Amino acid sequence: MIIKRLILVLLCVFAFMANSALASEHTQNLQNMLTPAQMKEDINAWQDFVKKTHPDLSIRIKNIAEFESSLTVFKQSITKPMHVNDFLSQFAQFNSQFNDAHMLVFTRSQKGLAKEVIKKEGLFPFEVTVNKGKVYLASLLGGSESPYAKSELITINGQSINMIYNTLITRMYGDTVKHRERLLSDKFALFYWLFVNKTEHFKLEIKEGASSQVIEMSAAKILPKSFNSKTFEQTFKFEILNQQQALLTIDEFWWQDKKRFYGFTENVFKQLKEQHIKHLIIDVRNNGGGDDDMWKHGIVKYIAKKPYQHTSKYAKKIIAKYMDEGETEGDVVTKLFDRFEQPVKDEPLKFNGKVSVVVGGYTYSSAILFANTMQDFGFAEIVGEESAGYSWQTGGIQFFTLPHSKLKAVTPRFYLERPSGKQKGLPVTPDKELKDDVLKPLQLIDKIAYEFNTLAN
Repeated sequence: MIIKRLILVLLCVFAFMANSALASEHTQNLQNMLTPAQMKEDINAWQDFVKKTHPDLSIRIKNIAEFESSLTVFKQSITKPMHVNDFLSQFAQFNSQFNDAHMLVFTRSQKGLAKEVIKKEGLFPFEVTVNKGKVYLASLLGGSESPYAKSELITINGQSINMIYNTLITRMYGDTVKHRERLLSDKFALFYWLFVNKTEHFKLEIKEGASSQVIEMSAAKILPKSFNSKTFEQTFKFEILNQQQALLTIDEFWWQDKKRFYGFTENVFKQLKEQHIKHLIIDVRNNGGGDDDMWKHGIVKYIAKKPYQHTSKYAKKIIAKYMDEGETEGDVVTKLFDRFEQPVKDEPLKFNGKVSVVVGGYTYSSAILFANTMQDFGFAEIVGEESAGYSWQTGGIQFFTLPHSKLKAVTPRFYLERPSGKQKGLPVTPDKELKDDVLKPLQLIDKIAYEFNTLAN
């Protein structure tokens, strides 16, 4: 009996230890020490992964020779052991040089890391907006309103925001500086913890207009808004605005249960028909991408009146798990894309009114392909602000775990020209450019609806 109790106690102890280890696996990994040899092996493994996966680094990296030279200097500079966090801080400086949000080196799970941090020190207590090198408070971390919203940050714990901005923006991934600023806006609290200071207290100098003040706050024990999982109803929304107009908001082209999404959009277009709606506004300003079939079968199916395609030309690296018959692993294939999606004949819910697609700085990946397609084939008028990402997109991202640091590397395996073949190196440019206020997103929708009403009347 005593032996059974002893075994039970030991099992409970082991279970507690295992759960404790899992509860801090991301923060613990950042504290692990690496030898110079291990770090160099990780860099070499990353280079081999990229070489086997990426179709052509020169697509986004303007000076390959300079980039490779910087990588060599980085490897040569590693002469002493360092923590994984410090190794990441140095390696992540290449993220901004990739000029591609589909290519990065980072922690295994940003959300997982943030969950662990808020159980310990906590995070910077505000959501922020980063714009043109300046940082503005937007709300309390997590999204609750703050009386300091729109105040400009001047210093954090005595350190200038300019210095902090330069530290963080260099380590942020993204197609362009504007894109990196948009992504940093969402991830500022975690990036500050990772690359600037792991502190539980913040003394902030802020400025609003001509007046400035100093506020002090404790670290927040809450997840940043961008890491909170959204429900189906929060991700996909539909609203009849008035007798002639409706708003369809799609914040992601992904849902595990695709049938549910298709059922939702079928019902949307059924209501459009029943209500005799003449103007559909599709808002993808906060859509970071997903699967193309979601918008092809869930939206364009009800709008397209002629054949269409999402790209006119592509370049892809042949890798083993996506190799077709006759292809050779390691080759780069560049081809014109000659396959067209055909419009659904006799679709009973076909929408024949005007379509406006609203884009902005967060519109990315598959959402950019959607906007390209709607614009290039004349299915919609694109309105809002230009995208921060390029209209020619990479995709087919692949993942790799570095052997010693356990950091995660991501790289794309193909590159797509937009259907028109135009605007290389340029964002999605709206047919009608309208200013957007990220703190008051409905103002833009109201303006679009007002302009339609004015023209209709």
